[in-house]
Amino acid sequence: MTQPLRILLVEGNTAVGNQAMAQAGLGTNSEQYAAAVRRTEPDAEIHIVFPADGPADLPGGVALGDFDGAILGGSGLFVRASGNAPEVQRQVDLIKAVFHAGLPLLGSCWGLQVAVVAAGGDVAPSPNGREVGLCRDIEVSDPGRAFPLFGGKPAVFDSLAIHYDEVTHLPPGAQVLASNRHSPIQAARFTHDKGEFWGVQYHPEFTLEHMAGLIRRYGDEMVDQGIYPDRRTMEAATDGMRRIGAAEDRSVPDVAALAAGLGVGEMVADPAVRCREIDNWLHHLKAS
Repeated sequence: MTQPLRILLVEGNTAVGNQAMAQAGLGTNSEQYAAAVRRTEPDAEIHIVFPADGPADLPGGVALGDFDGAILGGSGLFVRASGNAPEVQRQVDLIKAVFHAGLPLLGSCWGLQVAVVAAGGDVAPSPNGREVGLCRDIEVSDPGRAFPLFGGKPAVFDSLAIHYDEVTHLPPGAQVLASNRHSPIQAARFTHDKGEFWGVQYHPEFTLEHMAGLIRRYGDEMVDQGIYPDRRTMEAATDGMRRIGAAEDRSVPDVAALAAGLGVGEMVADPAVRCREIDNWLHHLKAS
């Protein structure tokens, strides 16, 4: 009998940040990732650590090398090649330790950025501003089409996203696997020390309901930054996201019309397609 996968899941937000998420009716980003993993690996043994708030405590008698892989998802923090706040630097240092232990690492958004900095690259604010909601027309590069992260994905697709920053300098030897008009590095892979990293700038682990809640949490900013012309438009769009995400049958005429109006296709609405990158990474772990 195959042993369950042992996954180290790193929460990127502080306790204060997670409390603000809870007050907005949202779960943590690590909970979103845990649910995405368990969708296809229900027996996975997941241990969550919180390095933003202090040491990343592992269970007694367990070392980093005892895990099959590690995941770092989203965060409201900002990372740079130098000058990081303690809650950020602890995460950079943990990811360096993950690389040194030889653990395969998967990252989304913040996870991509922290891994890049840990391996010698850098991150800066996007000159195109905030990318939020639907990340449009992600185009898989030639190296990406041959890479297992994108097995079963179309050459061009949409996903969910929310970020200010983007990777500006990749570590030596890294490959760009996907890009779009907003950010030239939407996915990348590299090896560092003893570890292997696969990462994306968008959020395949998010549900539409979670994305809608995040947009509403930052509602005033979304309007001030021109992402939505006014709050009524933002609320209508996020209501639509929630209805599409909650619908068991997206072929029902009103739901289908709503999805078409918001430009939400099955690549985003169907978790089997949206989460394909996560599933591919998990399959890679099991096959290793």
